[in-house]
Amino acid sequence: MLQIEASERSIVWATKAPNRYIAESTSDVGRFLERAAALGPQAAVTPFQSPNWLAPWLQVLAPSADVEPLLITVRDSLRGEIAMLLPLVLRRFYGLTLVEFADLSVSDYGFPLLGPAAPATPEAAAEAFEAVLSALPPVDVIRLCNLPRAVDGRANPLAMLPGTAPGSVRNAAALPASWDDYLAARPRKFRKALRQHHRAFDTVGGATVRMITDDAEASRLLDRLDRFQRARITARGKRYVLDQPAYSNFYREVFERGVAQRFAMLSVLESGGSIVALAYSLLHQQSCTTVRLAHLGEQWSRCSPGIVLASEIIRWLIENGVRKFDLGAGGYDYKKRLGCEPEQLLTLEKAMSIKGRMALSAWTTFAGRRALLQSLAAKAS
Repeated sequence: MLQIEASERSIVWATKAPNRYIAESTSDVGRFLERAAALGPQAAVTPFQSPNWLAPWLQVLAPSADVEPLLITVRDSLRGEIAMLLPLVLRRFYGLTLVEFADLSVSDYGFPLLGPAAPATPEAAAEAFEAVLSALPPVDVIRLCNLPRAVDGRANPLAMLPGTAPGSVRNAAALPASWDDYLAARPRKFRKALRQHHRAFDTVGGATVRMITDDAEASRLLDRLDRFQRARITARGKRYVLDQPAYSNFYREVFERGVAQRFAMLSVLESGGSIVALAYSLLHQQSCTTVRLAHLGEQWSRCSPGIVLASEIIRWLIENGVRKFDLGAGGYDYKKRLGCEPEQLLTLEKAMSIKGRMALSAWTTFAGRRALLQSLAAKAS
């Protein structure tokens, strides 16, 4: 594991501080989570900064990987209030020390937890980020990926910084008041195809969908989801790791911890006595983010079980008053067909050493960029 020189590198809060923003970093997960909880649920703009996700990530997944928690608190020295919390980690990558979000390819969006003094302008964001840099141990590269510009009207201070570049896309849709309104807004081609998919299921005994928010069946269904995804990914010649113990335990822990708040939901599509498709979703602040979706295999492809299950999730969300459906990061055609609009995500890369500058320069070449992306994707395909 990487070692930070001390368990905590801090800057004492002081009203006479020369800069508006001051920061401290710690590897004390418990202390950081207590501070996040004190900010209240509104601080977590996306589900990936919610304690229901972040605590299992830091306590279950991170210890199994070669990462060291680097948990940053930024405070407005004039107001004496927290501006933002950054759940970051240190990771080794081919001899480089990287600073990244708590991700390991399972968290779709990078967003600080926002405090009452959150930076609201590019100038304030830049000053706050300078405070973050002052609280870091020696590192080579800062690489913060999948930064939304804003979510539900709340601006991302990191996306305001100079030097960001386009990365992946977010796929989200505002949901209407009724299922009929949703269908009416979809193209005729989509509505026709959806009817055909349901008729295809009718020929094999019909299809039923269940939404599960308690843990009675969770373990068995997560095993099945792992098998579905492993078969699909390995068939493409890619590495699959989500069924490795660390990842598998993480998803189970997220589900179990979130039962009381109905944070995690498993959606099951069954036909002919078989489980045909499964989805793992996160419910957070009137929004549903589906982070895993897989089906049984090519023998069911004419029924398009993924589209059918996703559309039934949307129907359930509308009927239960959820206002937004999010299919996470990544540009796939089926997400557009379901009504999700792509929103640009940004990446912030900053060299902090000569070695880091050389690495970033190499990564800008086609071969270097491809090698980097393949390596990062292999973490959790």
